[in-house]
Amino acid sequence: MARKLIFLTCLLSLPAGSFAQSLQELDQREAALMETWEKMPLSVRRAVFEKQRAEGFGMYQERPSNVFKPGEKLIAYVEPVGYGWKEAGPGSFEFGFNVDFLIKSPDGKVLTGQENFANLALKSRARAREFMLNLTMNVSGAPPGDYVLEYKLRDITGDKSAVVDLPFKIAK
Repeated sequence: MARKLIFLTCLLSLPAGSFAQSLQELDQREAALMETWEKMPLSVRRAVFEKQRAEGFGMYQERPSNVFKPGEKLIAYVEPVGYGWKEAGPGSFEFGFNVDFLIKSPDGKVLTGQENFANLALKSRARAREFMLNLTMNVSGAPPGDYVLEYKLRDITGDKSAVVDLPFKIAK
């Protein structure tokens, strides 16, 4: 209780302009971040196999191993950065990806694949930068062995794309 009272007292003793100054500084720094974001290539900050589908950004539970039982689904958590936004009506933005996949042998031989495996888009009133994808792949029927799952993310707002390789193994 004493800590709350001290915090409240300190908060009330700040000059009224401090909040406006803090917001102005935040807006300036955010504008600089947006400028950097828009110039950077589409990239993937994080891509892991997860135990179950994440419910939101950063809320994934990474699998302890990339070894899967025969018939077990591969669920990938992917955090893209550097994507664009397009206007989607007054005060709204749309962003997202068309996703292709390849399954390859460890030496790069393409075994199967599909363009436009997933088409994922969201609308928001903000240019959201905390965005994640749950991508689920069913490889039932694949013989035991080592593979590489490649996802290609294609930004729906322009020509940017990024590739993610996730090595995995089907156990015997």
